[in-house]
Amino acid sequence: MPFLVVDEKGNTSRYPIAGRAITIGRAPDNTVMLADEKASRHHCLLEQQPDKSWVLRDLKSRNGTFLHGEPVLEESIQFGETFQIGTARISLFSEESSAFETKNAIEAIPESALPTAEPVAVGILEAFRAFSKPAEEDTPKSLYFAAARFTGQLLPGVRVAVCVADERGEARPRGFFNFISGTPENELPPNFQSNANKLLSPRARTQVKPRGATVPPCVYLPLKAGDRLAGVLYVERESKESEFTETQVALLEQAAHVVSVAAGAALSRANEDALAAKIANFEHELEDVRRELEAKLDLQTAELTALRIEAESREPDKKWQHDYSNIIGASSSMQEVFRMLDKVTDLPVPVLILGEPGTGKELIARALHFNSSRAKTGRFVAENCAALPDTLFESELFGYVKGAFTGADRDKVGLFGHADGGTIFLDEIGEISPAMQAKLLRVIEEGEIRPIGSKVSKKVDFRLVCATNRDLAEQVRKGAFRQDLFFRINVVTIRLPALRERKEDIPVMVDHFFKVAARESGHAQLKMDRGVLRAMLSYHWPGNVRELENEVKKIVALSDGKKVDAAQLSPHLRQVAEEESMSETGTSLKDVVENVEKRKIVEAIERTKGNKSRAAELLGLSRLGLRKKMDRYGIASD
Repeated sequence: MPFLVVDEKGNTSRYPIAGRAITIGRAPDNTVMLADEKASRHHCLLEQQPDKSWVLRDLKSRNGTFLHGEPVLEESIQFGETFQIGTARISLFSEESSAFETKNAIEAIPESALPTAEPVAVGILEAFRAFSKPAEEDTPKSLYFAAARFTGQLLPGVRVAVCVADERGEARPRGFFNFISGTPENELPPNFQSNANKLLSPRARTQVKPRGATVPPCVYLPLKAGDRLAGVLYVERESKESEFTETQVALLEQAAHVVSVAAGAALSRANEDALAAKIANFEHELEDVRRELEAKLDLQTAELTALRIEAESREPDKKWQHDYSNIIGASSSMQEVFRMLDKVTDLPVPVLILGEPGTGKELIARALHFNSSRAKTGRFVAENCAALPDTLFESELFGYVKGAFTGADRDKVGLFGHADGGTIFLDEIGEISPAMQAKLLRVIEEGEIRPIGSKVSKKVDFRLVCATNRDLAEQVRKGAFRQDLFFRINVVTIRLPALRERKEDIPVMVDHFFKVAARESGHAQLKMDRGVLRAMLSYHWPGNVRELENEVKKIVALSDGKKVDAAQLSPHLRQVAEEESMSETGTSLKDVVENVEKRKIVEAIERTKGNKSRAAELLGLSRLGLRKKMDRYGIASD
């Protein structure tokens, strides 16, 4: 039967656990009743799980329940482990435990050598159970804590710290046992650091320190693995009155060999993690290099395309039946658009143009009209439906007669009337309300309009072209767009590619917009740094051609009239342009990659508001690795 051992104010009590749970607190109805004032009335619960393991659960106590010096809400606990409530120390043991036997953990030590005041060994079984959890977790922290717990369970009434050397060669505690607070390193004696550092030497020997005015009796043991120094094992008495005996020191020296193996395994695991992080960092670097090379390839491809287009422009274009000179597009996706336009330009059917904002939907609509026979008989009329409220929609599209409503002092011809014999282009058709959809459907089906206030309908002859950036089929499924209207306007569909899908067109567009803007600003001799074009090729352009045109106008307006460089670009384009300018002036690929790495580090530090640990995690580096790179690139650490 498992049992608890409660050590409180110098008294030790044993409580068998008959059932699957045991409650602990100050109230009389608890299985284990504590006298400590820091214990809540119902402080915590120890409960057995279906797999026979045990869980320690804090019952929202006022001062907390501590396991291995850390507060816990719910945590698994192993046989031989000790938790703390105030000054009360409570240990869980199995029925096989030798917790109350007065024999040594090592059978070779004669019974006569044991001190009579208290037992030396908690039990070999409980001590080695300390390694069951790290065997599953396989982390450096769990191994350090297991080594400390193993040592602490060999001798009663001790605290243990396992230390390893940091990058500066100083002993740093990594695992603790039987310390009370959440910051156990603060409970170590004032002279701990200097004493521990002395043992970080191949010739170091065990140091036994007697009690002092402010320090308890303690032992420092070097942890060695062959010729390699793994660290330092520190063991101190809880009570200042009890010194270490020679037998106990001998026991600790034997235990140090086991702790050395565990500490060595922890160091190896930490090195393995660091190596994995370094490999991940190299992979990030290689990915950055790959992107750089890919971008350079895009640039070269675009330049070759521009040269080909320039050569083709010197001869009359016999490729297309109609004129598309107002639309820049040599990419295969735009060539497909032109082929579709050639087929449907003179067909008397509605056309639906789909594309993201800024892709040039109105340009396509104009090409349909001005290349058709309707350009001779009627006008091209365009309206953005998203800009029309319902109160104006009907009057704007269908017109009204004098006196139809207050303020109607004359007849007005609507947009459909103006488009009689020509083409009407309704942009953002997906934005109109269901009520207006019904009225628009009637006009399309019957080919006639009735102005507001009129009793007579009027026949109109128009070519309907609509455009939207929405998925109208999905809108129909949601009930937001009429299905019958969708079928009426979606006879021929033309899909315009986003600018990021036809990057080979960007150099030609930039050249065109740049020449126009330079001419309008009076800077005919204005030159553009090549890095600017490189940046524009690398950007994804969510605003498409409209955004590209506005960016070119802006950099021309901000230039000195002689040259446009990275300084005039928007922030999201500027950094890429500066890198390209560096590479064009002879900087090696290694320097470019280092520049990218430096920028990524600065961005990570800014994102984490100076938190180096978090920044290192974002970059896939160790904190030490991040600090070395910051020193290398001269990045300030504050």
